[in-house]
Amino acid sequence: MRKLILLLILVILVNCASEKASIKSPLSSTEIKKMSAAKSFEEIFEMESTIQLSTAADCAIALITDAVVDAKGNYIVADGWQRRAVYIFSPDGKFIKELGRKGQGPGEYSTPVSLEISSKKEIWVADYMANRIIIYDESFNFERFMSCKPRVYHFLHLSSHDEIYMYSGSVNPFHPVIFNTIHKYDPQGEEIFSFAPLPGETLNIKFSAVQDGMTIDRDDFIYEMNPLYYNIRKFSSDGKMIKAFSRKTNLFKVITKEGETPIIICGPYYLEKGLIIAQVSKHLEIYDTEGNFIVGELPFSQKIIAAKGNRLYVEQWEEKNRSEIQLNPKIICYKLKI
Repeated sequence: MRKLILLLILVILVNCASEKASIKSPLSSTEIKKMSAAKSFEEIFEMESTIQLSTAADCAIALITDAVVDAKGNYIVADGWQRRAVYIFSPDGKFIKELGRKGQGPGEYSTPVSLEISSKKEIWVADYMANRIIIYDESFNFERFMSCKPRVYHFLHLSSHDEIYMYSGSVNPFHPVIFNTIHKYDPQGEEIFSFAPLPGETLNIKFSAVQDGMTIDRDDFIYEMNPLYYNIRKFSSDGKMIKAFSRKTNLFKVITKEGETPIIICGPYYLEKGLIIAQVSKHLEIYDTEGNFIVGELPFSQKIIAAKGNRLYVEQWEEKNRSEIQLNPKIICYKLKI
């Protein structure tokens, strides 16, 4: 009996070692070594372009709620809360037109908070208040819309097969309850299921943050991170949690006292090289898609508004005097160089 027990323990240890050995980073050992030794953002990324978005009477951005880059390199920018419009700019920043327009009719919207580009190059717009998703073709013409049941949430995401997901991690500090933050819909807008319950740690934070907190990689794995709590969770496309990963860092601590503003966590962002990026307190933390920590505490104070391929896009606003007109922001593109 004793020999049998020892044999079982040995089998378990061998299997564990085998599983651990099979978990490999999607990056090469040379790439990981270079990245893990980096002390600055500039050692990993290089500036590729700086584009000034032109300002016009009918195109004055107040707050970017989402942005995407289409196949032609056009910048499509949503100001869903303040201007309540979606603007299209050419690759060199010239204003082309407003996508659709404000209203309640076909191709019109009320609060176009979030954007996506489908595999067919369509532009999808999530209209939060009107509870619908509006779809335009790649030439910016209205195609169709779908009403969502039970409703649209804040941020829209499409998988590589155009499966529809929406994220909402906003906490009501006056009525804190646990709820699922990610919702999956069928092509008709009916919710199929939801997953990724709100981290319990956020219930004691007397603060609300309406911000995106998910991304999807090219293999359709989903990564979620609440903007008020530093912990990244990886899920399969059917909502099963695969693992959670983060690390202890002095950059982040949970603040539960009223009157104190907690740290806002931005991301996660996915790069096709196999990287998951989190922005924590004006610093970047980088993992691979298996959740292995690569490098962290890289100073970076700019606001990331989009990630595509192996590029990060950030917004940069010019300071102005009270008498000056606020210009639209610049979009700076950083390309992964490792």
